[in-house]
Amino acid sequence: MNPEELRSFLRDDFPLVDAHPDVAGLFRHPRVLAALGPALADPFRSGRVTVVLAPEARGPVLGALVAQHLACGLMLARKEGRNHPGADQRTSGGVGWHGATEVFQSRSFDLVPSDRVLLVDDWITTGSSIRALCGIVEKAGADVVGASVIVDKSTGATRDELAVRALVRFADISGVTEPRR
Repeated sequence: MNPEELRSFLRDDFPLVDAHPDVAGLFRHPRVLAALGPALADPFRSGRVTVVLAPEARGPVLGALVAQHLACGLMLARKEGRNHPGADQRTSGGVGWHGATEVFQSRSFDLVPSDRVLLVDDWITTGSSIRALCGIVEKAGADVVGASVIVDKSTGATRDELAVRALVRFADISGVTEPRR
């Protein structure tokens, strides 16, 4: 599946559960799964990425696909309270789309100042998770090269601030209406 076929699939056939986009459902489609790594990695191919940093829950699946495609390492950020052996730092990016603050834990020894880090997640709305990941990278003295996501539901200001590249915008996913809050 080439990048345009993937975008077309995401716009026209994004799996839905209770009228909400089902990112986990994408993983059930072998051709989509095979195309996600290259599609998320390609905008950053020239960025000399050394590490992909991906937050729980679906980020690690996508991060592994991207890291494999870029031939670089993978670092995980687990949500607070989850088992993450060696985790020695916690970082919050602010209030998320659900109105709560997410705190991520990570291992400070997984990054070095010379690292060039690509942040990979399934979705961006408020940018709180991506900001938390930026905090992890900044604490290590490393550089963020940008963020790559499947679905962008953020504002232009958030997109620009965090150097986000997305495969599709939320508004482009056919059949999906704005979730009620």
